[in-house]
This record gives sequence, structure tokens and C-alpha cells, in this order.
Amino acid sequence: MKTAKYTITAIALSICTVIGAQTSFDAAKLYEEELNGTARYIGMGGAMGALGSDPSVISHNPAGIGTYHKSDINFSLSAFGTSVSTDPMATKSKPIFNNGRTYYSHSNPSDINMAFDNFSAIFSGSESGDNYFNFGISYRKLQNMDRDLDYVDAFDDADGYEVWREYKDHQRNKVNSFDFNMSYNLSDKVYIGWTFGILSTVTNSEGYFYDYYAPDVHPDYPNGLDYTCVDKMTRSEGAGWNMAFGTIIRPIPALRLGAAIKTPTYFNERLEYSDYLYAVLGEAKDGSKFHNEIDYKFSSPWSLDLSAGLTFGGSMVNVALGAEYEKHFTSRSSLSIGKTKMLDQGAVDYKDYSVLKSGFELNISNFSIRSGFGYKESMFNDGSYPYLYDSDFNGWKKDSSGNVAEVGRTDFQIDRLGKTRYVTFGLGYCSTPDSDGTQFYVDLAYVNGLRGSIVNVNEYVEDVDVKYNYKTDKIQLTFGWNF
Repeated sequence: MKTAKYTITAIALSICTVIGAQTSFDAAKLYEEELNGTARYIGMGGAMGALGSDPSVISHNPAGIGTYHKSDINFSLSAFGTSVSTDPMATKSKPIFNNGRTYYSHSNPSDINMAFDNFSAIFSGSESGDNYFNFGISYRKLQNMDRDLDYVDAFDDADGYEVWREYKDHQRNKVNSFDFNMSYNLSDKVYIGWTFGILSTVTNSEGYFYDYYAPDVHPDYPNGLDYTCVDKMTRSEGAGWNMAFGTIIRPIPALRLGAAIKTPTYFNERLEYSDYLYAVLGEAKDGSKFHNEIDYKFSSPWSLDLSAGLTFGGSMVNVALGAEYEKHFTSRSSLSIGKTKMLDQGAVDYKDYSVLKSGFELNISNFSIRSGFGYKESMFNDGSYPYLYDSDFNGWKKDSSGNVAEVGRTDFQIDRLGKTRYVTFGLGYCSTPDSDGTQFYVDLAYVNGLRGSIVNVNEYVEDVDVKYNYKTDKIQLTFGWNF
């Protein structure tokens, strides 16, 4: 009876250790970007690449900074909460039976988080007539993820005895961008811009995985038995840089057409991994620490941004409409360790994906009402899995016969980022210019985000994919001055 369990577990550990090390899945945490920026930008769903006149377009279409006729300083504060649950919902009281397993999870809400999300300064100077040369700097959080993921399942082993598994993982990812822009306005007909961006990254993951027989289930283990028990921690920290080039053409006063191209972001990262193994293959361990560190490089994809903006109305009431399309050529991404490119990472797992944004703004005298929508496809190929044979970072080795001789990392999940959608609303107030033309403004935005993930919890022969929804509710407040 034990033979079947040992055989299955040996296969399981081969799979689990393959999930370790530096992979496309580690790198994807760096590239994911949330809808963030000023409250006006968020309220319009981020669809402002052609409309411009907002510092948050600085890395999407740098020419949008060229539309400023005044200098501008603003900063943003936010409060947000998140929750994670399976889709469909599988709880302890209402579990789901899938592929021979009964599984459930919890709806895991986060605490309310406060953040300083954005600071920008745009300096506009008239060169001659209607020509302007502008300079801008901006700080923006591209990602501020906080989520707890858990899973519990039960099923029968090959001999008909019930096995329990459970895992939990707390993920906290932060990616910040510091952007520097130069842009030029030619008579309000053509705008061109260039942005240089510097990114800082910190990703953390901490969790556990337990696989066991409960007491009085298996006759050979009346007191129960732990087959695999591991606590694990992963941390990545580093920096990157990129550039973007953009233009906006205004064929008629009411219409703006924008196009921009963004270079890959070139990341240099240090990935650190630790785990504490208490049992493996049914054999008790002392919980000693396995630790490894590695420096790696990740080149994110080129991206293309096409946008359009339409404005109409009078001095007291006017409307702005924005639409934007992004194409990310993710299948051209690459990872490397030292000077060695990891051929089975990046392009093997990723696919090109698109982002769609739309936004609306109604201005009535000094007040504004906004709404927006955004949709992003998944960057992962269906069924993609990490592959570690091109890196020894995970610490497990094979002997001359190809059998596993030494086991290192024992990760327990695969998280394939899925589709994302945003629905946004916003309000704004801008004061009447004073005697020297100075205005202050305050904007408020609410965003509801829903991002899917396919989490593979396969420690055994059959695959079990569980869909999770990561929900975000966020309120953003921006204060600014035009002068």
C-alpha cells in the first residue's frame, strides 16, 4: 500500500522542484502593471494617450506631456482593499469536486492599505508663438499587490486511503517607476515626446505546503503521517530602465491621434529563495534551511500604443472621449543568468497580448464627471509550466542514471496570470484662474479591478487547475496646481 504512495510522491517532488528557480513566472511579477496614476487618469480608465495633459501618460505616450500650456504639480493618495477567492466559489461548507478531488478555499480579504501613489511636476515654457517645450518628471506605483492565496483538498491515493493537502501563500509585490520626459508642441498641431524611465522592484512571497494522512485513516500510520511539509520564502529585488517615444497629430481642433512605441524594460534582479523542509517522501526532516540566491536579467517586451481623443462643446460644457489600444510583444521576452540565455524561459511561456482602454469626461463649468473601462489579455500561453533544467538555482541534482539524487527547492504552485478588467468612475473640481492664472484642482476616482489567475496545484499525476479572482477596490485622491 505504501509503494503506490511513495511512487506518486516521487513523481510529485520532481514536478514540485521543477516549479522552483528563476522562471518566466518569477519574471512576470515584474512586468504586471496595474491601473494607477492621477485620479483623472484612473477615472477615465487610462484612455488618455492622445488627449494628454495628464502626467500619467508620460510612459504610455510621452507626447501627451507636450499638450501642456501651463506648468503643473500634483500628488496622489489612495486607499485600497483586496480579496481573493476561487471561481466558482469553493468554500469549506460548499466544496467542489474536480478530477477526483474535493477542494475548497476561503475568500481572503486584505486590510485597508494606504499609499502615496503618484507625484508629478510638469514645467511648460513658450518657445515662440504657439510652440512649447515642456519638461516633466513623475513618480508612479506601477504595481502594489497584496494578496493571500490558500487551497485545501482531499482525495484517495492509489490504495483508497484519503490524503489531505493544503497550502497558503502571501504575496506582496511593489514596482515603482521614475520617469523623465522632454516634449515639444508645434502650434498645437503636432506633439512629440521622449521619456526615460527607471524602475525599482520588490516582490515577496511567503507560505507553506502540507501533504499528509490524518490519524486513523491509514492502517500503517495510525497516528497520521506527514509526507511533504515545507515552509518557503521568496524575495526578488532589483531595478530596470526603459524608454518611450510618442507623437500626437491634431488634424482638426476636435480630434487627436496618438502613437507611441516603448522599448523593453531591462531588469537586473537578485532572486533569493529559502525553504524549511520538515518531511519529504514520508521521511521526517529536521527543518533545516535550504537557501539560494541568483542574479538574473529579464528583458520585457516591446509595446505599441495607438490612441485617439475627441473633444467637443463650449466654454461652459464640454466633453472628452478617449480610446487606446496597446500591443505587447511578450513572446520576444528573454531571461538570462550571467551571459547565458535561458532558452526555455520567456518566449516559450509567454504570448503577445493586447490592452484596450476607453474613457469619458464631462466638464460642466468647474466640475467634471468621468468614467472608464479597461481590459487586458493574459500574457501566458495556455498550459505553460516552468522549466528548470537550464538552471541549477533550485538546488536539485541528477545522478549519472538521470535519477534525482539531491532535492532542493520544493515550491508547490504555478500561478498563470489571467485576464484583467477595470471599471472606473471619477469626479473633479478645478478652480477659476486667479489674477496670475494659477488654478488648483482636486480629483477623486474609484476603480474596481478583477484579475484572474489559473493556479495549478498539481503535486500528483493528474492536473488540477483552479481559477482564482483577485479583486481590488481603490479610491484615489489627487491634489494639483496649474501655474
